[in-house]
Amino acid sequence: MQSPRKPRILVANDDGVGSTNLHALAGALSQLGEVFVFAPEVEQSGVSHAFTVRRPLRVHEVSCDEGFRAFSLDGTPADCVKFALGHYAAYGLGDTSGLGPGPFDVCFSGINAGENSGVSSLYSGTVAGAREAALWGVPGIALSLRGSGEDMLRPAIDFAAKVVRERLFEKIPAGVFWNVNFPKSTVDAFKGFRATRMALGMFTDHYAHDGEMWQLDGDKLWEKQPTDSDDYLLHQGYATITPHRIDQTDEKSLKMINEMLAETPVDN
Repeated sequence: MQSPRKPRILVANDDGVGSTNLHALAGALSQLGEVFVFAPEVEQSGVSHAFTVRRPLRVHEVSCDEGFRAFSLDGTPADCVKFALGHYAAYGLGDTSGLGPGPFDVCFSGINAGENSGVSSLYSGTVAGAREAALWGVPGIALSLRGSGEDMLRPAIDFAAKVVRERLFEKIPAGVFWNVNFPKSTVDAFKGFRATRMALGMFTDHYAHDGEMWQLDGDKLWEKQPTDSDDYLLHQGYATITPHRIDQTDEKSLKMINEMLAETPVDN
């Protein structure tokens, strides 16, 4: 019996193609599958799901001797994943189908330097990379470290390797992606993983100014979030796995709007 092929893995991020975390993750996963990196030329933190449509993108291969192929784009994280899944998989860097490696099995976005839990996920380019994969029907997993996170880099890589080795990405339903965050912690003090919901508490945003220049600052009220939320449990020393949905429709409001339209039609 022919053994199944190794999984084809896409790795993206928002910290840029030179990120040491990115290369550490891709290098480890290259022992388990066929890895391709598509990452921005420069850091793209906080760009959320922005993508490039008004100008062409520059794409070029980056020299790499670490067991995987790496490409940089002068665009956003969403651009990177969109190009890899929508073009490169089938066409490579050409325009003839069959030149690419074939469909990807899973996409990891990260490992980000900085948490992306709670409302941070709405602003995050890292999370957008996983979301873009889900839009293409590919299981997407965003990986982020709270703070600098050097101590938790290895647990994050080990988690990604487990997902690939045990094909846990196949458990992610269509239209869903995982947002995974690792705490500020030493390996010895790490408390393990929790499945969590997304915290909704906003930042304590404020702006300091000097003349005409205004600088944003603020933090989260970590302890004031629901105790089953990603922000709260991340702050307690757990790694959090939060499933996000592409479909953002609020069913309760949808029912209310339908009832409203039935009672008071607005198109007459």
